[in-house]
Amino acid sequence: MSEKREEMQNPVVEINGVNKSYGHHQVLYDIDLTVDRGETVCVIGPSGSGKSTLLRCINFLEEIDAGQIWVNDTLIGYRVANGRLHEMREREACKQRVDIGMVFQHFNLFPHMTALQNITLSPVLNKGVPKAEARAHGLELLERVGLKGRENHYPSQLSGGQQQRVAIARALAMKPFLMLFDEPTSALDPELVGEVLSVMRDLAKSGSMTLIVVTHEIGFAREVGDRVVFMDEGRVVEIGPPEKLLDSPKEERTKAFLSAVL
Repeated sequence: MSEKREEMQNPVVEINGVNKSYGHHQVLYDIDLTVDRGETVCVIGPSGSGKSTLLRCINFLEEIDAGQIWVNDTLIGYRVANGRLHEMREREACKQRVDIGMVFQHFNLFPHMTALQNITLSPVLNKGVPKAEARAHGLELLERVGLKGRENHYPSQLSGGQQQRVAIARALAMKPFLMLFDEPTSALDPELVGEVLSVMRDLAKSGSMTLIVVTHEIGFAREVGDRVVFMDEGRVVEIGPPEKLLDSPKEERTKAFLSAVL
């Protein structure tokens, strides 16, 4: 058994038989999913279906009870010793997360730091990027997310949509090959949703990185998703291209969900 696999045409993310419980409550059941390089996969489903937990498991923010998760050909959260799997220590897990960006429902910006300081902190501390280089890249990212000229603003001086765009820029500052979005618009006022989706839309269309997006925005999933995954009660019910899954779903549970939200 090895933590690394030979370079074949492996997907960026490969999830095999993953189960997850909180005490006696099981939230993920035998999840199998692969995500190819440059692909945008949108995960939809009712609240409590395990979507956010699945994302957190990919980044090893949550331990799994069974199965394996591989990211970029590396086993996530575990190391091999004497032919057996052993859970990584937090310091080891943090090293794996460096190349995986994650944007949460809530922005989690440092309130005492400016937008630019929030963006440059992690590259300097965790990747040893020189401060001048991190600053230059941070300014480029702020322009990319439509916030040029806001580099010296504190979070309290920014709208919710602007704060979420800073959070996206902060994740991009680490130059990840995989971005995980956990319902990034759910905490926003409706009129601010569009500006965040626009940034995500540009990322998806660039094809330069792999995206897994948990979202309630069905229109966004239809527009930018290469595939849509429908989850319910901790299980993957159906997977397919958006035009098929959203317009002609095969499973009755998928049909019922879409009829309620569309």
